[in-house]
Amino acid sequence: MIGEMYSGYLYMAIAIWIFSGLFNLGVDRTNYGQFEMKKEQKASTVLGWINLSLGILTFTGAMIIKLLV
Repeated sequence: MIGEMYSGYLYMAIAIWIFSGLFNLGVDRTNYGQFEMKKEQKASTVLGWINLSLGILTFTGAMIIKLLV
């Protein structure tokens, strides 16, 4: 019962968080560095790590809940 409390779109949200985090870290941060936009580069780095962390932590939590229930 607890494992069924989230919607079926959870794994899509996880994929979007991970992809957007990797995109921010790989593409945006590099482009901002080339144009010497330091504040935007720092913001892109922070948001990239936040998105990547949210995706990984949510995926791990969903797997743990799925195993326990």
